[in-house]
Amino acid sequence: MYRTSVVVIGAGQAGLAVSHLLSAAGAEHVVLERGRTAARWDNHPWQSLRLPTPNWLSRLPGHRYRGPDPAGFSAPPR
Repeated sequence: MYRTSVVVIGAGQAGLAVSHLLSAAGAEHVVLERGRTAARWDNHPWQSLRLPTPNWLSRLPGHRYRGPDPAGFSAPPR
């Protein structure tokens, strides 16, 4: 039997960010996802999606925007 005191539900952007921060803090944890990690991003992208924050602000821990338009707004690939 596996025992842990921290369980992260969902391996979306928020769940992966929390997992990254828990790992950095040395906290044992497990991430539970009903399907494949980030499957929704791959299989069902929103063609009209525009993030409401500038590119420089939209990031996961440890990954910063390095593209040509930090003040722009990201759109999904077409």
